[in-house]
Amino acid sequence: MSLTEWMNDIFGSLDTLVAVLLATAVFTGLYIYSASRLLGARKDSLARIRQSLTIYTRLAGPLGTLINRPTRTAVPEDLLIRLLQECKSADLLTRELHEQIDTFLSDRDESRLTTLHKLLDREINRLMKERDELVGRLEKPGWGMGLWLLLKPAIPALALGAAILWTSILVQELRQSSAWTNPAVWCLWLSNMIATISFYRLLIDSRRRTHGAIYTVLHLLIVASALFNLIWNEASPYVLATQCLLYLAGFRVTATRQRRERPYAGHPELMEQFLHPAGDHDPLSETANSSEPEISSSPLRSR
Repeated sequence: MSLTEWMNDIFGSLDTLVAVLLATAVFTGLYIYSASRLLGARKDSLARIRQSLTIYTRLAGPLGTLINRPTRTAVPEDLLIRLLQECKSADLLTRELHEQIDTFLSDRDESRLTTLHKLLDREINRLMKERDELVGRLEKPGWGMGLWLLLKPAIPALALGAAILWTSILVQELRQSSAWTNPAVWCLWLSNMIATISFYRLLIDSRRRTHGAIYTVLHLLIVASALFNLIWNEASPYVLATQCLLYLAGFRVTATRQRRERPYAGHPELMEQFLHPAGDHDPLSETANSSEPEISSSPLRSR
């Protein structure tokens, strides 16, 4: 048997062979592109973490010295102010830390230094943990992680292939004149496309852990509900309605403010709430002084 006859037996025609080769080339190109983008994203994340750690540790040293040795010669005031301003340029600066720095720079209340130092130390430890995990994935991935890093660049190509498949099924159905007015045909295509997008976001989004477990559960439910389309096509309107409700529920359950985003001692919202003329009793200062140790002989003067 010649090579031509063997290829005809497998692919059936030259057009099928060309289509298979073209699909392979597109898949390979998307895989290489996705792999390079994912690697670049990991390196960018590592660079942002290192940049933020450099700025945070540069501030943590003088700030710790000022708290442990509160003398006027410990840390110059201009140096501390410059480091605090520089800290606001960190790539991964959190909202809470930003507000604490702005609050201290506005009132120069030395009782906030201990709280600021604790918050800064917490952010440093968190970034160090993220850095170690990211470096481990890049340099020493385990068996499971190495396999996942090998398969992950193929997800965009698989999602594209699934979208093309659902569209081709829709086009075949629309060849019948009665299918144009059949809601189940359109709902089936739209439901499968929504499931494909959710599948893509669930696997490719590197920030899904920061969204919480509810983010993963919702996308899994959206994808799992589309499995009924494979069993019973007429159920697609109900599946589509369920997916839309799950998407709307995502806006509801993920809108809860996290603990670090709520008002805390020194938060601008609380300052506006308890703001009163000078000379009156200040409940905010009393709360801050009772919860944090007083720093004597501070090099910073309250303004």
